Parts: sequence; structure tokens; C-alpha cells
Amino acid sequence: MAPSNRRIFLQQVGALAGTILPVIITSGGCATGLTAYRSPVSEGKAVLKLDEYPELASVGGAIELEVPSHHESIIVVRTGEEMYAAVSPTCTHLGCTVRKEPSFFRCPCHGSTYSLEGSVVRGPAEKALERYPVQFINNQLTILLRP
Repeated sequence: MAPSNRRIFLQQVGALAGTILPVIITSGGCATGLTAYRSPVSEGKAVLKLDEYPELASVGGAIELEVPSHHESIIVVRTGEEMYAAVSPTCTHLGCTVRKEPSFFRCPCHGSTYSLEGSVVRGPAEKALERYPVQFINNQLTILLRP
């Protein structure tokens, strides 16, 4: 290969790698690994009829809730017999998306670990995951959203 052709080829490969590599590196934190559902919102609330979400039938079960009018998805997790938590999937350290493990959340980027309620168990994160107030009444879970 002639030197000028080789130079052009290497420039093109470098440009392509510079475009693709960041996508590959960050793709590990792009999804929670949970089943995702869409939820309509009325008056700033998402209301879930729990019979429609088999993943929440047992303690430790979780779903990802996509709320069209909200700025991010929400992780809903069953933390007790009649207890639920709704948390942001965004790690408070550098903004990667956490993944659910059997009994905690872990950030794939730097290893921060959170309880199922969103509290920091191990850093480097210092702040809990953002929490959304929930109400559980008559097998229905209401999540209060913030603008």
C-alpha cells in the first residue's frame, strides 16, 4: 500500500474507532436489564394495577416503568410483602444506569451499590438514588412524579 493511501486508510479507521468506541464503552450502562412497561400519567401520578405486573408478584421483583411525560424511566421494586419502592435508575456518582441484581442495584461503570430502596450501600456514590413517593392501596400502586 502506498504511504499516502495508508495514511488515508489509518485516518479513516481512527475516525471510525473514535465514533464507535464511546458507544461500545457506555453501552453497559444503557439499560436496567428489567422488563420495561409504559405507564400513562394522570395528574402527576402513575397508577399501576399490580395484577398486570407479574414481575412484582414476589419480594425482590422489579420492573422498569417508562413514563412518556417524565424525563427518565423509573424502577419499581417490591421490597416487602406489601412494600414497594420507586427509584431513578441513574447512578448519583456519574449518571450511568444502574442494573438490578437479586437483592441490590449496582452501577456497571464504577461499582456503586444501592439497596433496593435506593440507599447507598457502597461507593463511590455518596447520595441515594432519587426516590419517588409511593402509595399502596387495594393492590394498586400509585407513584407520585415530580416535574
